[in-house]
Amino acid sequence: MHCSPHGFTDRGGVFTHVLRNKRGLPAGSDRVRAASPVRPGASPAFQARNAKPMIARTVKLSPLFLALSLAALAGCKKEGVEIKLPDPVIVVAPAKDPEVVSLASALPQKLVAADKAGEIRVRLRIDAGKLAHSKRPPINVVLVMDSSGSMEGKAIEDARAAALTLVEGLAEGDHFSIVTFDSLAHVLVPSTTIDAASQSSIREHIQKMAARGTTDLAGGLAAGLAEVQRGYLGNGVNRLVLLSDGVPNDESTIPNLSQQAAAMGVSITALGLGLEYNETLLASLAQQTGGKFHFIEDSAKVAAVFSDEVLRLERVVARNLSLSLLPGPGVTIEGVLGHNGTPINNRGLQLGLGDLGEGSHRDLIVRLRVSPHRDGAALELMDAVLGFQDAVVGAGALERRVFVAARTSNDPAQISASRDPEIERQIARALIDTATVDAIALARAGQLAAANTLIDRAEPEARQAAKQFDDAELRTQADGLVKLRKALPTLGPAPQQRQASQPVAHGTQPAAMIAAPMPDAESPATVKRSHAGAMKRLQGE
Repeated sequence: MHCSPHGFTDRGGVFTHVLRNKRGLPAGSDRVRAASPVRPGASPAFQARNAKPMIARTVKLSPLFLALSLAALAGCKKEGVEIKLPDPVIVVAPAKDPEVVSLASALPQKLVAADKAGEIRVRLRIDAGKLAHSKRPPINVVLVMDSSGSMEGKAIEDARAAALTLVEGLAEGDHFSIVTFDSLAHVLVPSTTIDAASQSSIREHIQKMAARGTTDLAGGLAAGLAEVQRGYLGNGVNRLVLLSDGVPNDESTIPNLSQQAAAMGVSITALGLGLEYNETLLASLAQQTGGKFHFIEDSAKVAAVFSDEVLRLERVVARNLSLSLLPGPGVTIEGVLGHNGTPINNRGLQLGLGDLGEGSHRDLIVRLRVSPHRDGAALELMDAVLGFQDAVVGAGALERRVFVAARTSNDPAQISASRDPEIERQIARALIDTATVDAIALARAGQLAAANTLIDRAEPEARQAAKQFDDAELRTQADGLVKLRKALPTLGPAPQQRQASQPVAHGTQPAAMIAAPMPDAESPATVKRSHAGAMKRLQGE
């Protein structure tokens, strides 16, 4: 047997793998399979006239002959022909779903009034179980830190110490970067893989942080996202931690940067330091990217918050959570308390929820508008679909689903008996927290009258719910709304002086200028504490 460019034959002609037919096709032969090659560069007409058919013969082979043939093929290399055996294919079975994450729904009442349109609220709970042991995913974290002039003194010293604390909590192989911003953004430490040598260099650069200039928060955020991209870990947790104590020079580009972070699957942990930052802006950055917002009143506590953040990163069991809400017939999704969603097909709503830590849970209150239905009808309210990337065993993309339904009734006694007071109490608290955050946002936007109207409506509702459920926390929330209403003017334009007039013999004459009532000195702290408390509960902490 010998090799040829067109196959192999034995010397005696007993076996032919591919035989060029020079005399036409013999009777009983196989059909023509292909044409033999002709002179390179020949015209199509020439090729058509001179192409010689090649046929394949079917021959029964003995096992011994087949083995010899395969052996010859393995060593066959002649006239530029090399036959390679295929590489072995290694099939790796996907890891099994660890079933750490669950999704459940609950209604404040299982029966709703028939023949009436109205609002139904649904609680969705996302739970993460405890792990006996697990290897944490790699971490890519970028610090974006305010180093403007307002940070001078103790604040910048505490910020340096906090950054060092965070770096010490990272493990070998993690990625780290630090960006500072004053009048300009500065990449103090470009994206770096953590090891003994790099940690020493990182510490040296952190010690160089100094406070100066204004507050280019947008520039710092853009530079930080670029560093996240440089060190991006497809199989890890990617996080940007933003610390700021002031209002940015220009916030017009920040919403677009937030959208970029969300599209990259990067959660932003937003930390507001002191009493001068824009709480609405920072909370929005966290919400839109599935991150967390925190208020730090004293700069000495920044290090503790950073340590907690590293601990949270180490305990992540699910990454890039995305919740899709799909309404049933005659149902409209009004929104999710404390969250901004994105409309999707089929009248649905989608929310990015970032990462989920071990042993944690997250409650979401969904508001639905339902059309009238007959007595005894089954209401198909919605499907909730939670998608995420497993961070426990590398099981890849996973999904949880829950279908929410209720029934209608004309019997008030049955409707009352179907109530769940605990769910009703939780929804009442979430409604007050949402009113608090929204009122602060309205006042921050200069709509003080609308903010006051919102509080004036929410406060009596909170007191009624507190009485109904005998709930001390709801009473505290109602008292907080009263204090907040007095403090809101600090977020808007400065109060204007008015000129009083006094009567005289022939009309009135101007009197002394009378200042408008000023909020007390505690008002800025009242706003920040009210906002932080509401956000903490809405974030499920």
